[in-house]
Amino acid sequence: MTATFFDRVEVSPLWSELVPPERELFFSKGDEKDPRMGEIVLPAAGTIPDGVDVAFVGVPEDRGIVANGGREGARSGPRAIRRAFYRLTPGFRPALSDLSLIDIGDVRTEGRTLEEVHESARTVVTSIAARGILPVVLGGSHDLTFPGLAGLVDGLGLNEGDLGVVNVDSHLDVRDMSHGLTSGTPFFRALEELPRRALKGDNFAEYGIQELHNSPWYYQWLRQAGGSVFTLKSLQGRPMETFLQALQVAGEGPHTIAVSVDIDAARSTDAPGASASNPNGLSAQDLEKVAYLAGRTERVRFFDIMEMSPPLDVDGRTAALAAAVLFWFLKGLCERK
Repeated sequence: MTATFFDRVEVSPLWSELVPPERELFFSKGDEKDPRMGEIVLPAAGTIPDGVDVAFVGVPEDRGIVANGGREGARSGPRAIRRAFYRLTPGFRPALSDLSLIDIGDVRTEGRTLEEVHESARTVVTSIAARGILPVVLGGSHDLTFPGLAGLVDGLGLNEGDLGVVNVDSHLDVRDMSHGLTSGTPFFRALEELPRRALKGDNFAEYGIQELHNSPWYYQWLRQAGGSVFTLKSLQGRPMETFLQALQVAGEGPHTIAVSVDIDAARSTDAPGASASNPNGLSAQDLEKVAYLAGRTERVRFFDIMEMSPPLDVDGRTAALAAAVLFWFLKGLCERK
C-alpha cells in the first residue's frame, strides 16, 4: 500500500479539520534496545510523507451514545487508546516497524454539532483513503463508523456493491433514524445511505451479536435486507473459523472490506470500560485473533475501534485491550507484505 494518489489530492483542507496529536502521548524509554510504538509512529501535522501504509485518526465524540440512552465518556477513548498503544513494543519479525505509520491527530469537535463532526470525519477519511493509505479510526461513539465508511467510499471511488463490511459487536446497530442520529444507527445508514449503494445487505456481516440485547424487529429488518448475523452463541469455541466465514460474506463480490470493532464485543471482565459492557462476550484473546485475521485479509482497507470509555474503565484494562486489538490488526497487516 503506497501513497498512489498523493499528488492528486489537495493537502491543506485536511489539516483544517484536525487537531494535531498530543506529542506527550508518544512514549519512549530512551533505550535503542527497547523501542516502543511511540517512537515508531510518526506524528504528522501539515503534510503526509510518501509511502505511508496506515494513518491513525481519532474522533473524540460521544453525543451519539448519549442520544441512544448510553453512558458518556467514549470521547476520551482516542487519547486512552493512543496512550496504551504507544507504550507497546513493535513485536517480533515481522514487526510493526516494518510498516510506515502516521498519526494525524483528532477530528475537530469543539463548537461543532454532531452532524458537522460527521462531515469532518468523512472528509478526513476521504483524504486518507484517496492517497492509498489505510485509515484506522479511533472512537468515540459507534455512529462515527458511518462517516468513516462514507469517506472510504468517496476516497476509493467505490460503486454499487463494491464494499463489504464486518461489524464486531454485541449490538446490531441498525436502528432507523426515527429518533435521530445515535450510536445505534451506523449500519442502518451504511445499508441505506452510502453513496452509489456501495454496501449491499448480502455483503454485511454482524459478528458476536448477543440475542438478549437486540430488538427482534431490527434483527428481522437486517435479515430481510440480506445481512448475515453470527451470534455469540453460534461462534463460541471457533472464533477464527467463524470470523473467516464473516469475512467471506463481506468479500463475496466486493473488492474492498471494512471492519469495525465495538469494544463491547468483549466480555466485561476484559473490557469494563465499554460504553455498554456485558458480562458475556468474546474473550480478549478471541478479539485479538479477530483483529489479526482482519489485518491479514488483503481486501480489508479500513479498520476502526469504537466505544472505549475511559471513565468506565478499571485499571486501564479496556484501553490495554483496545491497544492490543490495534497491535494485532497491524501485525496481520505486516504479514500481507
